[in-house]
Amino acid sequence: MADLQQHKTSAKYLTHYAEPEVLSLATFPKESVYQHVIVIPAFQESTQFIERFITSGLVEQQCLVIVVINQPDNDFGRQHQQDQIDLAQYIANQGQETWQQDNLRLIELSTAKESNAKENSAEQRNAEQNSAKQTKNVNSSILIVDRYSKSIPTEQGVGLARKIGADLAIKLAATGNIVSSWVHSTDADAHLPDNYLSAHNSDNSALKNAAATCCNFFHYSDTASIHQANQRYENALRYYVAGLTYAKSPYAYFTIGSILSFDMLAYCQARGFPKRSAGEDFYLLNKLAKLGRVTYLDNVVIKLDARPSQRVPFGTGPAVQHIMQLESQGIDFAYYHPEIFTELKTVLKAFEILWKNKQHPQAWLAELSQISQQALTHVGLLSFITKQSTAKQEQFEKQLIVWFDSFKTLKFIHALRDLGLENMPLEKAIERAAFNL
Repeated sequence: MADLQQHKTSAKYLTHYAEPEVLSLATFPKESVYQHVIVIPAFQESTQFIERFITSGLVEQQCLVIVVINQPDNDFGRQHQQDQIDLAQYIANQGQETWQQDNLRLIELSTAKESNAKENSAEQRNAEQNSAKQTKNVNSSILIVDRYSKSIPTEQGVGLARKIGADLAIKLAATGNIVSSWVHSTDADAHLPDNYLSAHNSDNSALKNAAATCCNFFHYSDTASIHQANQRYENALRYYVAGLTYAKSPYAYFTIGSILSFDMLAYCQARGFPKRSAGEDFYLLNKLAKLGRVTYLDNVVIKLDARPSQRVPFGTGPAVQHIMQLESQGIDFAYYHPEIFTELKTVLKAFEILWKNKQHPQAWLAELSQISQQALTHVGLLSFITKQSTAKQEQFEKQLIVWFDSFKTLKFIHALRDLGLENMPLEKAIERAAFNL
């Protein structure tokens, strides 16, 4: 029954919500079957992430890597088009093209061309990689998706690139070409450990009732200033999640696209990645967390290349660049006041008796601090209570968790900040917090 429901859900998603690229898979070779699938969007990237995969233990684990080589349709994208062309050509040189349809090309790494070793012999690194490839039991492939010849709308950005890759993975699972029920979403700056895929095997009890997983991570750069700025930003991310955990929020997880994996059924139920130029991981996880657990895999550690960037409007790259600018001016990087998470903890605890007081919400509010009362009013709690006036307790409490989700929690935090709990230097906030990172 569960398999039938999954089939119906994926079929509905593929019919009504998937990107057009899935139609090109109609002729995908039936004999090309993979245990795992990884999706990587790539814009203005070097070939290093492909080199890492080919020389890693992952290449032996029957994996299909879907690389969505893309560029935005603005001038910034067009001036870097050659980067995308070069990357596609490099990937094609790593094996034999066994299938092609429209803007999709399948490169089977297990049949790497003999001439490829000769072509790359001038560079020691590539020679070593080809040597390593010959000694490995290589049974993985790379599916190249060309979204640079036909550019991606700028406003849809990386969200659309990730969605195209994930939708292709869902379709290939539906046709039996992918065995695992997990899609692994990452980025070109991620160094994936050898246990990255095996941690998602069906016998892992930690995945029970999980709709998504987030791996452990750390940033690194050989450039001291970049490394230091990334360390500050990483500390901020860990501080935020630790604060949510302390408050007992059901939305306490990292929202980093390069460490995310998700269950295919949950992905279809959530209707896929939102087509946004940034924040697509945040909004997808916000929906997935309402369908199942977001499990943190502490023992799967991904190294992320620390690098400033302006390719997206917000996220790690722009944040690091902002921190570096502040440091150059001698200004502290400020972040959320630790008292915010204490207020959040009190509110979430008070939610447990809200249903009993729904007829008199003002009396319930009066038991909270003045600043939390104002913040909850600002985010629309009273309107929510009015809409749920006839709900029974179980339904009310379920809808309250769904309503006060990751996005609403962030709005509440921002309201507290704007009402007086102002940001403070990150190191001081961590020091004063009632919780540990």
